[in-house]
Amino acid sequence: MARKAVLTGGKRDEIIDIAMKLFFENGYEATSVRMIMNEVGGEIGMFYHYFKSKDMLFDQVVESFFKKYREKFEAMLISCENKEAFVKTFLPLYEKSMGEFGQLKGNMHWSVQIAMHERTLMELKPILASVLKKWNVKSDTPIEIIAGQLLYGISATIHSEAYEKMSATKRKKCISNYIDKIIEE
Repeated sequence: MARKAVLTGGKRDEIIDIAMKLFFENGYEATSVRMIMNEVGGEIGMFYHYFKSKDMLFDQVVESFFKKYREKFEAMLISCENKEAFVKTFLPLYEKSMGEFGQLKGNMHWSVQIAMHERTLMELKPILASVLKKWNVKSDTPIEIIAGQLLYGISATIHSEAYEKMSATKRKKCISNYIDKIIEE
């Protein structure tokens, strides 16, 4: 009789957490299943009880990473009643997250970094769309498109050299002006 797969909790979650740490520190290719299981304190057989392959584990690591990321942003942004509150909340949160990601990326190939950045924006888009609906933004352009325009534009701005050189006050003003231009009717 085949064992029923354990889908959540316990050692499975510990394997995912340890794998995330090792993938970010060493990169995917340089992290072996044996390395992960040595950190967890388990045998290779235990790994295959929970996961069919290292690729399947990596997919779960990515999903876990973005679930936590999305929940953190959603908890903070959904309470923003207006643009000023959004800018005040979003900028420090986004900049802090980018700094944390910068420390995590380790030996990650640039193509994976780009994919992670793209996925980050995709995860944030529905949250921002909810915020814009709450603000009662009216436009002929669908809210989901406006949310994407805002996120991609803000991301491009935050990653520019000119933005880096601005004072905190000018940064807020810059983002605030950009939001105004995008959500104007």
